[in-house]
Amino acid sequence: LSHSKESMRALGYSRRGSILLCRRSFEDAAHHHREMNWQKPEGRNTGIAIYNPVVRRKVPLILRDPRMATWYTCGPTVYDSTHVGHASTYVKVDILQRILRDYFKINLVTAMNITDVDDKIIMRATLTNTNWQKLACNYEREFRHDMHRLNVPPPDVRSTVTSTMPAILQFIQELIDAESAYVTADHSVYFDVSKSHGYGKLLKLNPDVDAPLDSAKRSSADFALWKARKSNNEPFWTAPWGGEGRPGWHIECSAIASLFFGQSLDFHAGGMDLRFPHHENEEAQCCARYKTKQWVNYWVHTGQLHLGGDQRKMSKSLQNTISVTELLDRYTADEFRMACLLSNYRNAMAYSDELMLTARQTLQRFKNFLADLSAYTQFLKPLHMLDEGALRAQLAHTMTQFDESLRDDFDTARSISVLMDQMSSINRCINQQVDAAEEPGYCIDLLLAAGNFISRAMRSFGISETAPRVSLQQKRPFLEPSIDPSLLVTDVLTLRGRMRREAVAGNKKNSQLLAACDNLRNLLEQHGVQVRDHKQGSSWVFAAPCPAEEKTDTAE
Repeated sequence: LSHSKESMRALGYSRRGSILLCRRSFEDAAHHHREMNWQKPEGRNTGIAIYNPVVRRKVPLILRDPRMATWYTCGPTVYDSTHVGHASTYVKVDILQRILRDYFKINLVTAMNITDVDDKIIMRATLTNTNWQKLACNYEREFRHDMHRLNVPPPDVRSTVTSTMPAILQFIQELIDAESAYVTADHSVYFDVSKSHGYGKLLKLNPDVDAPLDSAKRSSADFALWKARKSNNEPFWTAPWGGEGRPGWHIECSAIASLFFGQSLDFHAGGMDLRFPHHENEEAQCCARYKTKQWVNYWVHTGQLHLGGDQRKMSKSLQNTISVTELLDRYTADEFRMACLLSNYRNAMAYSDELMLTARQTLQRFKNFLADLSAYTQFLKPLHMLDEGALRAQLAHTMTQFDESLRDDFDTARSISVLMDQMSSINRCINQQVDAAEEPGYCIDLLLAAGNFISRAMRSFGISETAPRVSLQQKRPFLEPSIDPSLLVTDVLTLRGRMRREAVAGNKKNSQLLAACDNLRNLLEQHGVQVRDHKQGSSWVFAAPCPAEEKTDTAE
């Protein structure tokens, strides 16, 4: 025996080596299992890499038609107000959709469901002594309004569960006919997970097929497609397999998405918390109905939002939520969107004043840059001879780096960094004191081209406040349509510029007139208009106060 052990050691074997070998074999098998669970779609490679949670790596984005794609997003269960945790998901999804649609020029067809019948809705209606339909309708209306305030446009098509009940019933009946689902004694219907060979592709689990105690289910892993009516106080529909009831949660999205897009879907999005069981069960249901191994080609999961210092996700059940109204009382929709842009869409976000202040300052840098560039090209600043070759090469480099960042799993944080590097370089150019020695030129066209590229990039992300004209019209909706606030501010600053020139025209400065100019500038800044004085005039940009300033004013 001793001789055998020595021989094994000589050959390189050991107990630890065996463990490593087994672990490596297990990991190889797991990797092979993941690769087998995802089928590369047929079509054309778009040149975009996207993270695939099935294989846990980035894969090429392949579309049947490179000019068109389908996208389904899980909508809200409308039993309460929308909080910023929900908002972060929908804003991040909107950013991705805008990039595909506006930057990559893909004709993206989008859909979403609204869950307007659910256990939570019924419970909330019972507790508040409210009609469940009225409660759901009111919160759906509030959700739509919140999305509008966050600059998240509605999907191309949106449907409630109650309005698509025939499609849901047909879906369930087909699963029953295919023996992928079974009817229990009380006429509830469950999906038979043992019939789903690819189940667990999103979470990598082995479903428990043991029969649960005190349950009509065949296995504890089986999930409800249809819930039999249990009381006279809950909504119900008549089922073709007998009895009355209402749909389970997971079947809703499968039926609605299939109604819109059929047997195959390019993108399916939702929060990370929906990966299992919701998305796993959706995939299983649709693969069973359409007798395919893959229904969704690309699952997109956004990282969860939590309060800074609290690692738990923001949830109504945990009572750690901030409503969209509370968010917008302190910050703008663009500032919240910028916070989402500075984080990878798959990463968790720690919501805090520090995060929002960083987003505000970043957004302000874009506004200030475009205001300074406008002042320079309108000759409010002294012109300099710039290095045309270097400026042209840098603009080309910026465009290439920006494109590469978005093609790399929509890396918006890197793309923002690329744009900020370009802005810093141009700021150095237009504020330099000496002319360039090599390839000198005014380069107004290149500067405007850079400004246009940055402005279009921000618009493709859904940022709307980089231009003073747009921001003031949005911030001052009470003004009459005939009044252009941008022209009004410009005229006021023109008059102020004349006053400043008169104040310094003689041998002695007119201190009272200069003080009046300063007072006018301070007055404008109190109303969110930041004045920037230059040698040949003044420019302006909209700027929101920081939270610390707001708190100080309130305390006084």
